[in-house]
Amino acid sequence: TMATLRRLVDLLTTWRINQLQLYMEHTFAYRGHEVVWRGASPMTGPQIEALDRYCRARGIELVPSQNCFGHMERWLKHRPYSKLAETDGSWTTPWGTTRDRPSTLCPLDPGSIKLVSSLLGQLLTHFSSRQVNVGCDETCELGQGRSGAACQRRDVGRVYVDYLLKVSREVRRRGRRMMFWSNSVLEHPEAVRRLPKDAIALIWGYEADHPFDRQCKLVRSAGLEFYV
Repeated sequence: TMATLRRLVDLLTTWRINQLQLYMEHTFAYRGHEVVWRGASPMTGPQIEALDRYCRARGIELVPSQNCFGHMERWLKHRPYSKLAETDGSWTTPWGTTRDRPSTLCPLDPGSIKLVSSLLGQLLTHFSSRQVNVGCDETCELGQGRSGAACQRRDVGRVYVDYLLKVSREVRRRGRRMMFWSNSVLEHPEAVRRLPKDAIALIWGYEADHPFDRQCKLVRSAGLEFYV
């Protein structure tokens, strides 16, 4: 609820936290995409604007965080969007398990970036921040479906960055600066140098012994700013 979010902002204020990223997969009331958020208690534009004002009054930047590549299963399970999925069947996770529900947009399908453009176009107008986190993490299916031949021919990392560059153009076109979770691309060090130089890489790990030093150096060598 809005009351819960305001309590969270007040708590962050006492910790001198100066940025809050409002993470979304399917919980914004996008016009024309009602089938996705119906029943999910989505936030509306006016609610975000009210929260944005509440944050700014307390020295906190409210940053939109909308996944634009992976973690799209709540979209792809619906018929209007299923045709944009990378896979249409079972796929293997990095942990050796098998899943049969698609969660990643096909980076080669023109409809994928068209959908992303539509979402960013609606969402960003409600935030005063000039930054946006486009997610793009855990694209585990990449290369296991429709992009398989391209990934074999050009490498998974290159296919990933080619798509990320398209997302970056959509962000830049709206006067924003792109943030993205970098764990997927950091698995392909040779692709890091092709990342857009105005992007901010967000580096995180699953385990306590995550190689932060090595990854930070890799991202910095490519000329990017980063968060850890």
